[in-house]
Amino acid sequence: MEYFGGLKIKWGYVTHRVDRAVVAACGPMAREETPGLLVLARVQQIGRHTTVEAPDGRRMMLFPGDVIAGALGNRYATDQYEGRAIATGPIGHVLGVGGVCGEVVSRNDRMPDPTTVEWIGALADATGQPLNLKEFGLRRRNTGAGPRPRSILVVGASMNAGKTTTAAHVIRSLTGQGHRVAAAKITGTACRKDPGILWDAGAVQVLDFTDLGHASTAGCSPDEVFAIATGLEATLRETRPEFLVYEIADGIFQRETRALLCDPRFRASIDVVLYAATDSVSCESGVRSLREWKYCVAAVAGPVANSRLGIDEVQTATGVPCLSGPMILSGAVQTALPAISVA
Repeated sequence: MEYFGGLKIKWGYVTHRVDRAVVAACGPMAREETPGLLVLARVQQIGRHTTVEAPDGRRMMLFPGDVIAGALGNRYATDQYEGRAIATGPIGHVLGVGGVCGEVVSRNDRMPDPTTVEWIGALADATGQPLNLKEFGLRRRNTGAGPRPRSILVVGASMNAGKTTTAAHVIRSLTGQGHRVAAAKITGTACRKDPGILWDAGAVQVLDFTDLGHASTAGCSPDEVFAIATGLEATLRETRPEFLVYEIADGIFQRETRALLCDPRFRASIDVVLYAATDSVSCESGVRSLREWKYCVAAVAGPVANSRLGIDEVQTATGVPCLSGPMILSGAVQTALPAISVA
C-alpha cells in the first residue's frame, strides 16, 4: 500500500522495520491505548512538526492533505510534549518527527501547537488483523560463548544535555584507536537523527528500541525497558565488538530511565558511566545519584565542559574529570576509563 486516495503515503522512520508487503488494508482505529499500532493519518493543520523523517532519515516536508504512515506511541519530553498512544476521537497529533502519533495531553509552555492529523485508520494485513510494530521487531538470538564487550553508558541531566554528542565522541575516539565499537540508544521516542550520529562516528552497528518493535519507551514497564536493553545487547554482540556504547534518553530522573538505572540486573552489565549536563550543579547531583546507585562514573561531559570555568567547577564538586568534546576526541577518554583499560 504505497498510495491512498491518489496520494503517495509518507512512511515515518518509526516504520523502518515494517515489511510493507504485509500491509494490505486499512481498518477502523482502536479507541483504547495501543502503543505500536500502525496507523494511517491525513495531515490537517501544520504545527510544531513541519517535517517527518523517512525510514532513511531524510526529512519529508509536510503539507495539509498529506497521508502519513506512523505508529501510536507515548511521548515524554519535558522540552516538547507529553503524549499518549491513543485515538479517542477523529483528530490526533504528530508527537515526534519520526512519525510517532497519538494525543497531546500536556506541553512545554514554549512549545507551539502540535501538527494535527485526521485518523484514516489502522493498517492491517490481508486478513484484516491490525498490525503492530512488535510483529516486525528483531528476534533475539543466542550469541553463544565469548568475552563480554566492555560497556560504556552515557546518561545526562535532561533532554539536550549533550548525551548523543558525548556518545559519538567516545565512539570516534575508540574507533580511531582501532577498536571495534557497537552502539545503541536504549530509550526515547523514534527519531533517526541520534542513531545516525552514532553511525557517523564509526560504530560497526547501531540499534535502537524501534528495532525491537517499540515506537517509544515512555510508559513501558521496568521489565519491558530491561528486556529492550538486554535484547539490544544480545543483537549487538553478534557483531563481536570490543566496546558497547549505550545512550539513555532524557534525564536520569525520568520515569523509565530511573527504573532502568535502578535495576540491579542492568547495573551489572555496565562498566562505566559518562554523565552529560549543562551546568555544575546538575553534575554534582547527577554524579552523586549515580554513585548511590552503585555506578562507576568515569567522567562528566556535555555543554558544561565548553569553558575552563565550568570544567573547574565540576571537577571541584564531583572529583571526576570533566571532558570537552575535543578532549574526548584527542584520547582523554582512554585515561578516564580506568575500569576498562583500552590498551
